[in-house]
Amino acid sequence: MGIYGTRASLYSDISLTLEVLVTVMFFTGYYFARKRNFNLHPKFMISAFLLDVAFLVSYMIKSLIEGRTEFKGPVTVYKFIYIPTVVFHSLISIVVLALACFMIYNGLKNFDRREKKMKDENIKKHRKIGKITLFTWVLSFLSGIAVYLLLYVIY
Repeated sequence: MGIYGTRASLYSDISLTLEVLVTVMFFTGYYFARKRNFNLHPKFMISAFLLDVAFLVSYMIKSLIEGRTEFKGPVTVYKFIYIPTVVFHSLISIVVLALACFMIYNGLKNFDRREKKMKDENIKKHRKIGKITLFTWVLSFLSGIAVYLLLYVIY
């Protein structure tokens, strides 16, 4: 039993906790971008990314130690809800990781340290892709929560 009182393992609950922390840091970084605080914005975004990497490592360790978690619910839920949710979550997580890598690279490459702001020609692109990344992250996070609920809370 994990730390949240479900049948989840300690590793699964640590993974969930890390993802919640990543989400909080990601939205905090977004908040600072909206407030034009370009000192704190990159710090929170890079921290969120590094914490997400810690999540990926913890997930891999969990998978190596515990193996695959068996779905305990009905077959129809497994076929029509659980599997599509896991597939969607896996695919969208890959997309959001690629977007996050690009955003960090783009942000650091185009930041003018003397003026303490991004180069004007790249701001619109960074903002547009940032909003897509934020939306994609929300989809990944919510689908991950759905998988956790299906595996450890509902069934």
